[in-house]
Amino acid sequence: MEKTIRWGIMGAGAVIHRWIKGALQAEDSEIVAIASRHKETAQAMAEVWDIPQVMTYDELLACPDIDIVYIAVPHVGHKELALRAMRAGKHVLLEKPATINAGEFRELMECAKEQQVFLMEAVWTRFFPIIKRALEEIKKGRIGEVRSVESSFAFRVAEDDDSRLVKLELAGGSLLDVGVYNLHFAHMIYGKSPVRVTGFASMDTDAHHYQVDEQAAYIGQYDKGELALMMSAIRTETPQSARIYGTEGYMELPIFWKPTRLEIVNGDKKEVIELPVAQKIEGLEDEGYQYEVRHVNGCIRKDLKESDVMPWQTTLEILTQMDQLRQEWGLVFPQEIR
Repeated sequence: MEKTIRWGIMGAGAVIHRWIKGALQAEDSEIVAIASRHKETAQAMAEVWDIPQVMTYDELLACPDIDIVYIAVPHVGHKELALRAMRAGKHVLLEKPATINAGEFRELMECAKEQQVFLMEAVWTRFFPIIKRALEEIKKGRIGEVRSVESSFAFRVAEDDDSRLVKLELAGGSLLDVGVYNLHFAHMIYGKSPVRVTGFASMDTDAHHYQVDEQAAYIGQYDKGELALMMSAIRTETPQSARIYGTEGYMELPIFWKPTRLEIVNGDKKEVIELPVAQKIEGLEDEGYQYEVRHVNGCIRKDLKESDVMPWQTTLEILTQMDQLRQEWGLVFPQEIR
């Protein structure tokens, strides 16, 4: 029997419910404890999911029965908690974006090297079987040479929304929250970063009071002239699909950030491939987080410090692209002002 990987959770927000549904379906892993800034919210989460222990952050990091922590707090808290966890000898799965800028992630990389622990940004999209299938079909030449990628991840928050999404001090806005998926998707398809990224953002206009990017459109240009056209928003609804255009056809992935369907079009011919998320627990529907959890468990069992699917360098490159876009837009978070 393989070693059971013992998880601790830091944070008790809505994404935790979704992540747990996947984690529970991963073999030979166990959720040992949960911690939050407010113990009552962690207690409520523990009661829903029968998590044995509710702890403070300090207690969780001192617990010898925890191998890895999943950190899913607002972006601005990622760096501090990840550093504390790694210095306590814990492996870390860090919700996207890993940090609010590339400089912060360099600090995490150095700490992971010093402490010899596993560290990965939780870009769950990369682990879906349909993504692997799409990359295989591209390699086979099903749509010829890929020349352009289009993706949009945008939704509309309520008029009275007061969440972290709209707050500058919590590194809100569309780019870090959902635009990160666009940038990672383009990187998955091309296997490289653009030589240039540029774009526009709507923020702090007369019509709205938010100081973060309410909507943004940006383009990446690659070394062979390929393009990635991307849009993200928290004030505009879009279908959240992606298309990959080649010289001989195109592919489409509906809901590209948690994809289970791939459509391949060549002229008047269309093939549809569906790979739904397997559900092993009756009454529990996972959106696909189990793929990410299984991968991380496997990395830890192999004593790896870095994932070959979601390596540190890729996270660093995506954060650098977001830094460049925010600099162009004049979007600076209070934590970045010295």
